Amino acid sequence: MRVVAKKQPSGKLSSEELIEKMKKERFGRLSDAHLHLAERDPEFMQTYDDLFQLLMTRERQLTIKQKELIVIGMLAVKGQFAAMRTHVKRARKSGVTENQILEALELAMMYGGTESMIHGTLAMLEAVAESK
Repeated sequence: MRVVAKKQPSGKLSSEELIEKMKKERFGRLSDAHLHLAERDPEFMQTYDDLFQLLMTRERQLTIKQKELIVIGMLAVKGQFAAMRTHVKRARKSGVTENQILEALELAMMYGGTESMIHGTLAMLEAVAESK
């Protein structure tokens, strides 16, 4: 889902425009760190968002589904369950099934321990419920 925000004459987005654009792309969720950086250094956050768009919304060697499953597993291993919920929603929107997400979480358990799978599964269930 590519959201195009209106650019100022300088070609750069204002902090407010950038925050709104990023929220739309991320199901309304931005961390306090994202918000702070967008307010304090919108040029950096625009560059960060451009990289996010390149890596997460364009199919190059991997499909969007594959990318989201990889990210879900990585976030589960790192214990970043709030961010994982956002990526579960993105994955589901791209056609990933709950069973595919569960398999990614089972794989994450091999390298992140049982906690990755258990808490990851709980986060997945929350994200699915929020999406209904």
